[in-house]
Amino acid sequence: MTKNSSINQFRVVEADVDMMREHYARTLKPVKLQPLGAKCISVADQHFSTDEFDIWSGICRSGMAVDFTEPPDAYALYVPLGGTMEMEVAGQPLVSTPEVLVAADLALCQNLRIHENRSHIGLAFSRKAMTRQLSELIDAPVLHDLDLAATLEMRAGPSVLLSSLSQVLWNTVSSGEGQAIDTHSTQYLFRTIMVTILENIPHRYTSLLERPASPAMPRQVKRAIDFMTANVAAPLTVAEIAAAAGVSVRSLQMGFQQFRNTTPLSYLRQIRLEGVRRDLLAAHERNTVADVARRWGFSHMGRFSMLYREAFGELPTESLRVTKSGR
Repeated sequence: MTKNSSINQFRVVEADVDMMREHYARTLKPVKLQPLGAKCISVADQHFSTDEFDIWSGICRSGMAVDFTEPPDAYALYVPLGGTMEMEVAGQPLVSTPEVLVAADLALCQNLRIHENRSHIGLAFSRKAMTRQLSELIDAPVLHDLDLAATLEMRAGPSVLLSSLSQVLWNTVSSGEGQAIDTHSTQYLFRTIMVTILENIPHRYTSLLERPASPAMPRQVKRAIDFMTANVAAPLTVAEIAAAAGVSVRSLQMGFQQFRNTTPLSYLRQIRLEGVRRDLLAAHERNTVADVARRWGFSHMGRFSMLYREAFGELPTESLRVTKSGR
């Protein structure tokens, strides 16, 4: 491994099981590995990593099964160069052949099967980076995961574009041994690939991206939304939100009414309610409604339950009960 500023470069050649475990732990997350068919694993791989983006390429000559013990908190794109790879993401099987690329949320990946002589270019984008990019595209806060798990045939225009951009990015990074990954042009390439994924591969927010473009949201409204999102559990007043946005209370209220068809505090309440619902639907056994509600800034449980029912058509206890019974 060589290290330059925030760039990590990892390279393995003829790696065995132990070397590949260490390689995955350094580049993505700890994994369990098992050879497919052969008695050993033979892999060559080169991987460049920064805080928000990763890119790697290599070949698995022997085939291996990969099970993440700690799923990576990132979205990934696999551009095939040869061979076959299978993934199971949130119970959905995805198969990448030389004619099919895959985009998926790695946090939902149950297992990964890389077959003999599989090669690809892989890219990973941190959840934070992808969420920020999507928020800019839809001009609104992103409160849910993307539910990204899809394949795209290489015959389609967007897949050819993704393949070409990924190849250019890989050539740029690998030719400079990672030096170029810090340049503005390279960062823009990563972001261009993110936008291409978001605009062409189905996910939870696809319908919002397909809407006709709305008038540009004023900067003060965007600043207010960013402030509310960053302080979502705090007992904010409209005066505090207006001060953070750098405008008067009246100007802020007029901006929200015109561009969000609501008031600033109603918008904040909706952010909180959707956050509670997301957490309740993913709750662990020991979570209670009160715990989740307080985490999102609700202190009066009776009032909160009424608002939740108005928003989602059921009580928060019913959402939690369905989650636990399903689990």
